Amino acid sequence: MNYLGIAALLNSHQPGFSLAQPFYTSDAILIFEWQHIWQKNWLFAGNTAQIPKPGDFFIYNLQKDAIIIIRGNKGEVYAHYNTCAHRGSAICLEQKGNAPKLICPYHQWVYDKDGTLLNARMMPDDFCKEKFNLRSVHAAVVEGLIFICLAEDAPDFSPIKKSLAPYLMPFKIKDAKVAAIKNYTLRANWKLVAENFRECYHCGGAHPEYCSAVIGANLREDTDTLTATKQKEWNEKTLATELVEVTAGTTTYAVRYPLRPGVESYSIDGKKISIPMGMHKDHDAGVVGLVNYPNFWMDAVSDYIWTMRVTAVTASSTDLEFCWLVDANAIEGKDYDVNRLTQFWEITGEQDGQLCENNFRGIETNGYGPGPYAPVEDQVINFVEWCVGEMRKGFEK
Repeated sequence: MNYLGIAALLNSHQPGFSLAQPFYTSDAILIFEWQHIWQKNWLFAGNTAQIPKPGDFFIYNLQKDAIIIIRGNKGEVYAHYNTCAHRGSAICLEQKGNAPKLICPYHQWVYDKDGTLLNARMMPDDFCKEKFNLRSVHAAVVEGLIFICLAEDAPDFSPIKKSLAPYLMPFKIKDAKVAAIKNYTLRANWKLVAENFRECYHCGGAHPEYCSAVIGANLREDTDTLTATKQKEWNEKTLATELVEVTAGTTTYAVRYPLRPGVESYSIDGKKISIPMGMHKDHDAGVVGLVNYPNFWMDAVSDYIWTMRVTAVTASSTDLEFCWLVDANAIEGKDYDVNRLTQFWEITGEQDGQLCENNFRGIETNGYGPGPYAPVEDQVINFVEWCVGEMRKGFEK
């Protein structure tokens, strides 16, 4: 499919309806999305708890690119292409680890954590090392969450920081502990995963565990009175409650909503999972839900955080990384059990994964055509229209 075909599809899109089939199945569309969505916006990479010490690193794989996320000597976070400036070899051969210096395994060029070339052995005396530092990408941190941008000129990060920071601050993620990380691959287009996590139209029939924990998730209960009462209590605790919507020029959604009365945490039995995180003093802070387009989702309760990083692989394949964070002082086996900690979102995530794969399987057929969204799918409409808008920018001069 050429640019004219993509332009025609964008022009034929009807707001309020799902996207035409090629937007979910065409690799040509994904390439276009990669250029105009993934390579131009801030992407969630992980969190600082994954790299607590200088030299700690992990790799974020994005299509053919591999980005080294590494902790600096003074706590900074740097992001570099995993590509030696000499002849292009991959430098970090493991997905995570610790590297006091970044040393290319091919010819042993040595780089500092900030990407500066320190030593290029056997090069001429007049060799200018300053011209051959690692190629870095933009990195920004908000309250322990790491975002990167592959664009030469990154968009302003301050709106994202302003929206997320008030909700994140009480958890003290920069001092938190990674309790578990699990990776999954779905046979579904990445947008279907994002759409699924932007609505609860499906929750009543698909997520009994989630609906048991969150009042109103089944869309059959009036939550206004409880929400108003809880917001008053949360405000008295100086917890953020102001709804943040994705509007023109922004990418962030943030909300706090109540758990079902008597439920203390996201757990199968409704009981607390661990000790309260960070500045929280009890298990009554509700649920913090955060989103940043195109690839970041987070749900947090008083005693743990669950993040989801979405990465498009092909038009029909999406990688997900789930990460669970607990308080820095929480002791495994005493304050929390890892299996119990991960159980709620593993069950819910598996249910959602099946729904997304079913959705993709139906979209692949000749019988698929764009269908109308229900009023309760307004956040799906918001996401789809954002994607369409970002792709349309690819035709602006």
